[in-house]
Amino acid sequence: MLFFRLTGANSQGFFPMLYDPHCAFLWEAKRWREAPAPESWPARLPPPRASSRARDHHLFAAAARVLRLEASSSSTTYLWNRLLGLFSRGGAPTHARRLFDAMPERDTVSYNTHIVRLSRSGSATEGARAYSRMLREDGVRPDGTTLSALLALPCSGASHGLVRQVHSHAVRLGLCSNAFVGTALLRAYELRGHTGATTAVFEEVAEPDAVCWNVMIDACTRHGSLPRAVEMLSRMRRAGGIADGFTLASFLRACCSLEDDISLGLQLHTWACKIGVDSETAICNALITMYLKCGAETGSAFRVFQKTSEPNIITWTSMISGFVQNGLAVEAVSFYKEMVKTGERENDYCFTSVLSAFGALASLEHGKMVHCRVMKSGFCSDTIAGNAILDMYFKCGCSSDASFAFHTMQVSDVVSWTAMIVGFGRHGEARKAVLCFREMVHDGFRPDAVTFLAVLSACRQGDLVDEGLAIFRSMVEDHDVIPRREHCACLVDLLGHAGRLKEAETLIRSMGLEMDPLAWESLLGACGLHGEVELGKRSAGKVMELEPWKYGPYVLLSNMYAEQCQWREKEVLRERLDGSNVRKGAGHSWFSVSEAS
Repeated sequence: MLFFRLTGANSQGFFPMLYDPHCAFLWEAKRWREAPAPESWPARLPPPRASSRARDHHLFAAAARVLRLEASSSSTTYLWNRLLGLFSRGGAPTHARRLFDAMPERDTVSYNTHIVRLSRSGSATEGARAYSRMLREDGVRPDGTTLSALLALPCSGASHGLVRQVHSHAVRLGLCSNAFVGTALLRAYELRGHTGATTAVFEEVAEPDAVCWNVMIDACTRHGSLPRAVEMLSRMRRAGGIADGFTLASFLRACCSLEDDISLGLQLHTWACKIGVDSETAICNALITMYLKCGAETGSAFRVFQKTSEPNIITWTSMISGFVQNGLAVEAVSFYKEMVKTGERENDYCFTSVLSAFGALASLEHGKMVHCRVMKSGFCSDTIAGNAILDMYFKCGCSSDASFAFHTMQVSDVVSWTAMIVGFGRHGEARKAVLCFREMVHDGFRPDAVTFLAVLSACRQGDLVDEGLAIFRSMVEDHDVIPRREHCACLVDLLGHAGRLKEAETLIRSMGLEMDPLAWESLLGACGLHGEVELGKRSAGKVMELEPWKYGPYVLLSNMYAEQCQWREKEVLRERLDGSNVRKGAGHSWFSVSEAS
């Protein structure tokens, strides 16, 4: 509760008193016999982070009241700016905006404080308006802080033009050579995917600092230009710059795409040990991801994990997802259990990884336990975790549980519907898959190419020829989805399994798929099913011509000859196979003795 008592015409006779009954706090102004002049307030105002939120807000209100009373006489722009900064940093955006609008005079610092607050709150449109207002105000000139704050505004359609406008102003003001402004421009262009502009901006910076170098290197690695990033690193070292953890993290992220070449990653790991950052959490997370994406380096990833100073949820999730991707579901489950013991709380990506592990193990009971943890953790409305739950239930053979989980999802997307269609198709419930597809379209979701492939595959599994043909036609006519080779091959397989082999061959030629081995291989399989030797020979010849290293066409055609008692043709084909370099890969199978514990 705030009380004011005026005993004079100016601030010298003003006696403010502030009492907060909730905090039982009496402001020190109560002890003042005479309130000081406004010019002395900045030294007396406590910094926002050193005081409670309630004290700050009451103090701001009292200070603003005094300034409004004295705006025409003793207040200064410096004092207004100080109070504006206190409002902006103290979590009172509405009061900050009102104070900014009430200022009798605004200078560059005033606008900088206002625009910085807007950039932190994500108000891109308001930030652009404030900058436009600043340019129209007499005697106010933007500086490096202004431009950097504008460039930090969130990305949007209109912000692309704003970045170019700010860049042109930086050129006009001679600020492009400034490392602070240059770094902000680099970040802005990199976020919007303008790689050419980032290079041009960087070359204009007179003396890039460590942050500027790191932003440029990170931009190169994010857009797949690893040689360019290595070149920038060499230039940085020649210029006297010192690579730090941020530099290494950028390179390590790029190494994740080099799955067949780990040599650069090993060099970077050695470098991290040399400069003493090999136990930092961010570096360890990047190293773990790199090693696990290389497949055979799970031991190295585990050693990095053990050396991590403070493992976080990203560290644990990187290990779990890496093991799952490398087919080590049991190890992934073990890591998940250890993570739960430490008290680390899961996020949506962690849940997705561990649900994939239990799905791979077909461990229904453990999958249900994780489903319960998803609900208790408040991720019921998260589509990533929800879709992983659907996939887990289908992999465990429980389509009814998957249906129940789907209908209880608070939010679903195209991926959710596609997961249901795929699951029904794999479990031989083709009509349910088609019905699910129709419900999806009826509810306003737009099926994509993956969805159409899933429903066509389901039609093929259930021999639903008419439904499959109708859905294939609707791809282009109703949904503007261009059929890919996978869709055409699926339709060929559907027609072939139904015995409509001539239609399938006509489809291949009419769709321009004569050079597509996948389509001919689908037709070959259908010919073997129906004993159509002549068409099978043509199809097998096409596959052997386009993919001469494949063993499958020889086996299928040989079996067709045997079924038709054409032993001479079978022997000739066998001699041809023996004289070639085509070899059959070793097969394998596995079974689970008991569920993972």
